[in-house]
Amino acid sequence: MKNTMSKLPIITLTESKPTPLLRDFATFCQYLNAHKIILTATNEFISGKDLFELNQKMTDPLPDTTTRTDQTLYPLLHLLFHIALAGKLFSKFPGKGSKIVLKPTERLLLYEELKPADKYFFLLESFWIDADWEKLQAGYFGRSPMNTVSCVLEFLSQQQPEKKIKVKVNRDSRISMIFFDWEYFLHYFSFFGFWEVTRDKDLIAQQKPKRLFRAESITPSTFGVTIAEILSETRNLYYWNLPFRRKMGEWKAIPGSADYDENTKIFLNIEPRSNKSKTSIKIDKGKTGDPFFLPFIPLFAEGELQKSLPREGVKFVDGTYIFKVSLTKNLWRMIEISADHTLLDLHHSIRRAYRFDDDHLYSFFMDGKLWSHECFTSPYDEEGIDVDKVHIGELELYAGQNILYLYDYGDMWRFEVKLEEIITEGPKPRKPQVIENMGKSPEQYVWFEE
Repeated sequence: MKNTMSKLPIITLTESKPTPLLRDFATFCQYLNAHKIILTATNEFISGKDLFELNQKMTDPLPDTTTRTDQTLYPLLHLLFHIALAGKLFSKFPGKGSKIVLKPTERLLLYEELKPADKYFFLLESFWIDADWEKLQAGYFGRSPMNTVSCVLEFLSQQQPEKKIKVKVNRDSRISMIFFDWEYFLHYFSFFGFWEVTRDKDLIAQQKPKRLFRAESITPSTFGVTIAEILSETRNLYYWNLPFRRKMGEWKAIPGSADYDENTKIFLNIEPRSNKSKTSIKIDKGKTGDPFFLPFIPLFAEGELQKSLPREGVKFVDGTYIFKVSLTKNLWRMIEISADHTLLDLHHSIRRAYRFDDDHLYSFFMDGKLWSHECFTSPYDEEGIDVDKVHIGELELYAGQNILYLYDYGDMWRFEVKLEEIITEGPKPRKPQVIENMGKSPEQYVWFEE
């Protein structure tokens, strides 16, 4: 890659400097590897007991926690959990009964062989490209800061390193406005070494909930100012974050590709930015398909940043999928379907199994949460990814996963679709079929006589 950067600082990254993120992540992974991690039933998070023990092992343990403290109240552990899953270093697997356990994948060994700079940028890549920022935002208001990231990076790249910046000025100030939705992301960028952050003292005095996090000040680091500029110039989050791209209706998007039409670019306020940095860095933006870390290589001594883990596209898992589709505890249908079938086929099989007409919109919410953006929708729906574009085998499902199938946005028929098992051997069904059932199908429409 041709690069014309001038007088760039040579950065040295270790397990603990300029941020202890790598050391804490290593400790986090070692703990998960050495213990049987059974995820909570409600959110599939790490249990309070494991979180409490993990917290004590971190570089800066969070005070005032107990074995009942929820994962969302541990900003660092919440981040590490999502990065470990987003980077596919750990995966969810079925345990005994209906329990879901967290286990390491083969990629964890590959990660551990990387040099510190390689590790850091793999974690940043997982955060930037693969993590769902709406799920990461565990703050009081729970809004993703996607729409202000470019403003913050541009602002940060123009700052004097190690100079404290008052964030809490007044409600109408630009800096207060662009950081308004950040909450937990103020922590996350601190963990990645971009800045040090202090909490609004008034919130502490008023004993506001811990989850409500507003900054009194941030102090940018030299490392953060430099990294922010390159991110701003070459890694626009709207193009690189895959969960957001899926929310915009794209399936199998390529990180960094520019597939938005002009109307969408205007809606997202995506426009070229002039370089106004104090370091006058000029960067070759590269081309679509380049490794995420590529523009950062000149910041390091030769050979210190040279590889990452291979990106894994959508992996097709072949076989026969057995879904239990329930309306109530005693009203369900067991459906057998091939990995080659689409979600549209699954929709039709559920509809026929319950003798419903095909005259309404519907959605599959893959995380089991109503109206989450992790969904696939009817081809006639204006939002989401169409169900006819997605095959069952490429959804990366795991046995025990609960999907919410919502049929008819008016009457709101909610079906729990639980993946019972994936049979990888033997012939696959040519068409979906009901193999077991319980309970009489309800009337789709209730007609009242006058």
